[in-house]
Amino acid sequence: MKLATSSSLELKETKTFTHREYLTLAIPLIISGISTPILGAVDTAVIGQIPDAAALGGVAIGAVIFNTMYWLLGFLRVSTSGFTAQAEGANNQMEMLLSFLRPMMIAVLFGLLFIILQKPIIHVALQVFGGSEAVSSFAADYFSIRIWGAPFILLSYVMIGWLIGMGKVRLALATQITMNLLNIILDIVFVLGLGMGVTGVAYATVISEISAVLFGAWVIFQANRDKISQVNQQMLLESKPLLKMLRVNRDFFLRTVCLLVMTGVFTAKGASMGEVTLAANAILLQIHYIMAYLFGGFANARVFLLEER
Repeated sequence: MKLATSSSLELKETKTFTHREYLTLAIPLIISGISTPILGAVDTAVIGQIPDAAALGGVAIGAVIFNTMYWLLGFLRVSTSGFTAQAEGANNQMEMLLSFLRPMMIAVLFGLLFIILQKPIIHVALQVFGGSEAVSSFAADYFSIRIWGAPFILLSYVMIGWLIGMGKVRLALATQITMNLLNIILDIVFVLGLGMGVTGVAYATVISEISAVLFGAWVIFQANRDKISQVNQQMLLESKPLLKMLRVNRDFFLRTVCLLVMTGVFTAKGASMGEVTLAANAILLQIHYIMAYLFGGFANARVFLLEER
């Protein structure tokens, strides 16, 4: 009996996954992760067609501010995938749904908090990043419009994490690709077609964020309408799973804070060197964020597979 137990443990510990299984999970995690910096990068690229370094610097600074804010809450996607996969493995239908609804509450709470505190956030951010009066004005205009998409982009983190945890990879990919394609099209129409400038790229991003989340949420709620009707407030606010979620994400959050301090210092130093240097450095940061989210997708896929063991 003891030998059988040892053998089963050994088999569990040495379980391997194929490259195909790994990439099947890693690719949607990467695409879902880089969606946020890609939105900012597309905005920066389109506004770069306007021969105004201040406008480019303002949009680039605004995109970095949002990347910073949302990166802090990247755990919403990762932890949702993990908890959902665990519930699915246990065949607990209600817990699978609650693994989606609980982080949704956190996403909406932080999104609304960002909107309420938008003035102090942009004030502090511009003090840190610096820049000329023209750059700060463009950045503030971009921020004041795009901030209204905060609850939706955070909800998309939860939604994508839940879909991946449920194994619905194609739907997760379709939602992210739709958002990015719509953003590119609207950017071109609003900026190059209608000449709306900085406000045009901001509106394009907000519209694409909201549209993608509404589409994904509609699909999810349509498929789970009966189970959602059984959920009550006591289930959602149960302290034990909420505290577990916070404990799991604590170290991830602290690590992200340290990384963001570094990018903040880099941007602030660039701002002190003039508009052109600021714009160039902000573009470099966009590339940095895309690379960070890309490699983060591989790392998160590895963690997810280890949890499945």
